[in-house]
Amino acid sequence: MSDKTKQGEKAAAEFNIEELKEKYGKIYQLNMTLSPDDETELELCYIFKKPATASYDRYVKTAGNGMTKALKTFLTDNIIPEQLDKLEADIEEYPALTLGAGEKLLSMLGLSKDANLMRL
Repeated sequence: MSDKTKQGEKAAAEFNIEELKEKYGKIYQLNMTLSPDDETELELCYIFKKPATASYDRYVKTAGNGMTKALKTFLTDNIIPEQLDKLEADIEEYPALTLGAGEKLLSMLGLSKDANLMRL
């Protein structure tokens, strides 16, 4: 069984996914592996709602004041409320978590890592 399958089963066991879908509409599971040192590996799993345009607009507006704070707000806007405390605690311990998780959520709104521009 793959690690991703194990993480998915963990999230499904913790929450009734069908109930969450009914309550929040489109939801997404984000699995992350953190390696804070050579001997430690943490598996984190969060469930997010699809980010709304208003949430993205808030992110863009506040990004100039501090990227970490803007990404934290963006993440907390879109995580299911049942996991908000867990996410905030994890961000307090691992502040760079906002970068990886935020990038994944932004990709749902069209942020691309692979874009090509050519002068014609």
